[in-house]
Amino acid sequence: QSTPLTSFFNQPIIAHRASPTAHYSVQITLSPSAALDARQVNQYTLTLEATCPGETPANSQLFVQVHMVDGPPQCMARFASQVGELVQVPEDVAPLMPIYTVVLRRLASGLRFTIEDNDTPLTINRAGQVLAPGSGFIPAHAGQAFRLQILVTDRSGRNCSGAVTVRVLPVHHPRINFTAAWRSVAVLEKRGAMQLVTQVQAQGDNVRYEIIAPATHGLYTIDAVTGELRNTYELDLQRSPEVAHTQLLVRAYDMLHPSDSDTMGLNITVLPTNTLAPRCSPAVFLAQVPEDTPVGWTLATLTCTDPDARNSSLRYQVEGDQQSCYSFRMQGPQLQVNKTLDYDSAASARFQYVATILVTDSGQPPLSTRVPVLVTVTPKNEHPPVCPASNVFSVPEDAAFGDTVGRVNGTDLDYPFDNIEYSIAGGAGASPPAFYIGPRTGEIHVLGPLDYESKQVYILTVQLRDVANEVDPRHQRSVLCTITIRVQDTNDQPPRCTPPFQEFFIYSTRDPSQPLTQLQCSDEDESTVLPLTYTLVGGNSNGRFRLAGSTLLHSAFSYPPDSIRTFELLVEVMDSLSAPRHSTTATVVVHVTPWATTTPSTATTRTTLRKEPLVVTRIERFWAPSPWFVAVLTVSMALLLLTLAWLAWKLLCRPAPGKSAQPLLQDRALSDPHVAKNNAAPGELDKETDRASVLSLQEQFDGRAQDPITGQDYLFNSSTGARRWV
Repeated sequence: QSTPLTSFFNQPIIAHRASPTAHYSVQITLSPSAALDARQVNQYTLTLEATCPGETPANSQLFVQVHMVDGPPQCMARFASQVGELVQVPEDVAPLMPIYTVVLRRLASGLRFTIEDNDTPLTINRAGQVLAPGSGFIPAHAGQAFRLQILVTDRSGRNCSGAVTVRVLPVHHPRINFTAAWRSVAVLEKRGAMQLVTQVQAQGDNVRYEIIAPATHGLYTIDAVTGELRNTYELDLQRSPEVAHTQLLVRAYDMLHPSDSDTMGLNITVLPTNTLAPRCSPAVFLAQVPEDTPVGWTLATLTCTDPDARNSSLRYQVEGDQQSCYSFRMQGPQLQVNKTLDYDSAASARFQYVATILVTDSGQPPLSTRVPVLVTVTPKNEHPPVCPASNVFSVPEDAAFGDTVGRVNGTDLDYPFDNIEYSIAGGAGASPPAFYIGPRTGEIHVLGPLDYESKQVYILTVQLRDVANEVDPRHQRSVLCTITIRVQDTNDQPPRCTPPFQEFFIYSTRDPSQPLTQLQCSDEDESTVLPLTYTLVGGNSNGRFRLAGSTLLHSAFSYPPDSIRTFELLVEVMDSLSAPRHSTTATVVVHVTPWATTTPSTATTRTTLRKEPLVVTRIERFWAPSPWFVAVLTVSMALLLLTLAWLAWKLLCRPAPGKSAQPLLQDRALSDPHVAKNNAAPGELDKETDRASVLSLQEQFDGRAQDPITGQDYLFNSSTGARRWV
C-alpha cells in the first residue's frame, strides 16, 4: 500500500487551487518500492498538472526534500514476511552474478548484511547483493530451492531480517544417446505379421523413435514411444528372398527438444524356421554297471544328427532328479560317470538311476530330442566283515542246554548291511563241543555240560562270512574273531570229607573232655564263602555225642560189665544255608567197651577203612511234550493211516488189464450153435465172424475213451453207461 508523504514529513503536502465555486485537494503518496537515501538524492521536484472539465489545465511544482534520519533500518514488508522473496535463476547463471539485492524502507548508515546459518553455495556482499556460487551451479543443483535468512545490522546494532528463496531452474542439455551404434538382429520367418523383431532403447528423457532410412520402406514399423520394432507382414523367404537381409537407421530424439537426438543402425537377418528335431541312436539306453565303476568311465556314446542342417552343432545335457544329474555327466555325445555309484549308501539306497539326455540343435527355434537312460548299479563285495568290539562273555557252569551265552554282533558295510553267516571255526571245546552259534543270529548257545572245576575259560574262533553282497555269490569275504567265554563258578559240588568213614574203639572210662575226632571236610566250589556246618543226624542215641564245629565229643559212659555198645553216628556236612546248597554225610562208628577200673582210660583205637565209598551221579533226561503237541500228533497219525488205507483199497480193487480184455473181446455171436452149423469154408467162416463182431459192437456202443489209471482204451454206451475194453 502507498504511504502518504505526511508520514515522513509529519506535515500534510497539499496542492490546491482556489476557484469561485470549488476547492480541490490532492494527496501525494510514496511508492512502495521507493528507497529514499538522503546521501544520494536529498530533493525531488514534482510537477503537478490539474485538469478540470471545460477549464484550462493548471500546472504547479512540488519540492520534496529528503532529510537524513538517524533511526533503525527497516526491511521491506514482503522481504520481512514469513514467506519472503522468491527468485528464480537458471542453473547456467554466471559465477558471482548478483541474483537479488536487499531493499530497505528506511536506510541507516554503516549497514552490514549477513546470511544466518548459511549451508548453501550462495553468498552476499556489503551492498546487500546475493551472488551466485563462485564456480557456478552444478547439475545436481538443478531443480533445488535454497532459502536464505538475511540479517541487516547498522552501526548501533539495530537490525531487521528477511528471507529470500532462490530456486535453480534446470536447463536442458543434450542427453539422448544409444549405447551401441549398430545392432544385428536375427528373426525367424513365417511367424505372422506384427511380430516383435527387437526393441531399441536410448538414454534420455521424453525419448521418441522413428525410422529415417531407408526413406521409403514398408517392411518394418517402430513404436514411437516404446521403440519396439515389428514386421508389417509375414516374412517368407520363399516368396520374398529380398527380405533375407535388411538395414534400418533408427533415430531417437527428445520430444521437447527435437534437436537432441542420436541414431543407431539395425542389421536384420531373416532365418529359415527349424522344423525337424535331432535324431539319436540308440533311442533308449539301458546299462548295468558295478558300483566300483570309476569316475569318468564312458557308459554310452550317442550318435545324433540334425536333419535340417548337417553342420548344425548339438548340445547335450543330462536331465532328471538331483541324484541322477550329479551321478552322470555329458562329455560331448558321451555319457560318463560323474561320481561314485555307491550301492552301499544307507541314505539313498539308489540301485537304479533314471535320467534323460536332452539333445538340442542350434536352429531357430531350437528343437530337442530326449533319450531315456536307465542305469542299474550292481553290488560289489568291497568290505570284509568286522569283528565286534566286545568279545568276552560269561556263563554260569550250571547253564542248561540251549541257554544263550551272548551274541556276536558283526558288522558289514556292504549292502545288505550286516548280512553275515556265523560259524565256529575252532576252540568250541572238547568232543563233543561245549558251544554252538546260530548261523544267522550270531548267538552263542550252550551245547554241552560245563564244569568250572575242570575248565574256566573257553577261547572260540568264530568265522564271520558275508552273504549276498555281490552278483556272483561265490565271491565272499570272511574274518576270524576270537571270542572268550568265562565259566562262572556255582555251588554244584557237595562237600567232601577225608575220610568219609571212621571207626573208633574206646573204653567207657575215657575222659569226656578229650575230643573223639575232628572231621576233615572241604568244598571244591569257590563260590562257597561260608564255613561248612556239621550236624548229627543219626545214631546219637540218648544224646551221648555232640559236635563243636567239626570236632566230635562224647559224654561219660556207664555200662554194666561184659557189655559192648556200638554207636553208628551220621554227621551231615552242609556247604550253604540258602539254595542252591549241597551236603554230604560222614559216618563215624564208635565201639565203647566197658572198663571196671576207677581210673578213666584215654586210649582210643581209630580204624579207617581203606575203601572209600563211591558216589555216582546219574542224570536221566526225558521228553515231556505239551498236551497240544500230543493232540496234534495223534490227529496227524490218524489222517495218515486213513490215507494209506484208501490208497491200498484203490490198488486192490483195480482190475487186471489182461484178464478183463479177453472176455470183453469175445462176441456172443460166436457161441451161437446155429452159426456153427454153417458149412462155409474155414477162411470164409473167420471173415463172417469178424464182420458180425464189428456190427454187434457198433450197435451196442457209440463212444470210445481211455482209462486214466491203466491207460487202456474202452468202448462205452452213452445211453446205458455200458463199457467194454478194447
